[in-house]
Amino acid sequence: MTLRKAVAGALLAIILATVCGLVPLAEGEFEFQTTYRIILHKDSSATWVVELSTTLNTQEELDSFKLFKDSADKNALISGFESTISSIVSKAASLTGRPMTAENFSLKIDVTGILKQVGVIQYRFKWVNFSLKIPDRIEVGDVFEGGFYLFTGETLEIDYSELDQDYFLKLTSPRASREDFLRVAWLGRMDFADGEPRLVFESRIIRVEEFSLNSTRVKKGSPVSISGKISPPIPGLKLVIVYSNSQGSETTREVNVAENGVFKDVLNTNTAGDWRVSIRLPSDSPYRFSQDPRLLQLSVYEESGGETQGANLPSALYLALLAPPVVLLAIILLHYSRGRRLKPPDMQMLSDEDLVIKLLREAGGRLTQSQIKDAAKFSKSKTSIVLNELQRKGLIRKIKRGREYIVELV
Repeated sequence: MTLRKAVAGALLAIILATVCGLVPLAEGEFEFQTTYRIILHKDSSATWVVELSTTLNTQEELDSFKLFKDSADKNALISGFESTISSIVSKAASLTGRPMTAENFSLKIDVTGILKQVGVIQYRFKWVNFSLKIPDRIEVGDVFEGGFYLFTGETLEIDYSELDQDYFLKLTSPRASREDFLRVAWLGRMDFADGEPRLVFESRIIRVEEFSLNSTRVKKGSPVSISGKISPPIPGLKLVIVYSNSQGSETTREVNVAENGVFKDVLNTNTAGDWRVSIRLPSDSPYRFSQDPRLLQLSVYEESGGETQGANLPSALYLALLAPPVVLLAIILLHYSRGRRLKPPDMQMLSDEDLVIKLLREAGGRLTQSQIKDAAKFSKSKTSIVLNELQRKGLIRKIKRGREYIVELV
């Protein structure tokens, strides 16, 4: 298998030359098809698979390949491959200014297929920090200094299925020869420009930082304004504003995001009642919200009803409505203040029990229970409770006289 380095500094051409130099030929001649498969990961690393396959058309070819499989010194092959790839990755790290390493090297030699036997030699390794990962974006291609070259019949595949949940492919350069589900491929013979192949993946995640109404209560027929802001700002991105009225009808309006991520809309409300305002993405949008945006509530009133009538009531009617509670409050406050004034200042500082003892002493040691109630400004039940407590303590005694109690100091 004779190969040449087609483009100075072409990374994959170097790998191809390296692999072929490490694959000893089995007896006979084999036509190998080379496939380079790069599996991208979300942490910016990539698993590289360099696969050489050959169709084994005869029993002799099958036996020859099996002999090679059984006799190959895998440790020597892996060691040479690891040394060369590590050197290439180190040079790429110097070129890009990003720390990079190559790890998890493995080699597999096998025969696959049922109807058709295929001999496969597969080298695999992980390239740490292969992609350039920046906020809201992943870029692939800066390691391909000097471009890249595919020989006739060779294939380069980049698999981005692991990124699909959070990113979508926005740019492919040059245009791929084939686009499968979450995979792009180029078929040789093909000469790539410097820094190619290049892929740019953009984050699907949009954060709604602001979403609000200029007023939560408007008159029927009046305009209501909504405004908001998304991050990252995606100029020209279409958003759908959904206005749902109290009757279940929806009005949808499409708005475009400005350069700074801001979006706005104005709607004339035509139905009274409670409205809800929400925001969503078009069904074909590649983006998704990081979390469901909050739902806005809006009340639309009519000029002739509800709270508007109250707002236009005559001032005389307002006074008539407000007068009863104001008068009642004044009576309560007056009664309370009078009750407070009936007690001399020195009595206001005494406890209930001390107040009763003081009243008895000033009356010569004896008063009726009703006299104590009136003098102390107690209720009937409170008077009974205080006197019972004083009697329990042995400070007074109560003497029953007809329907009244005489209270004496002990």
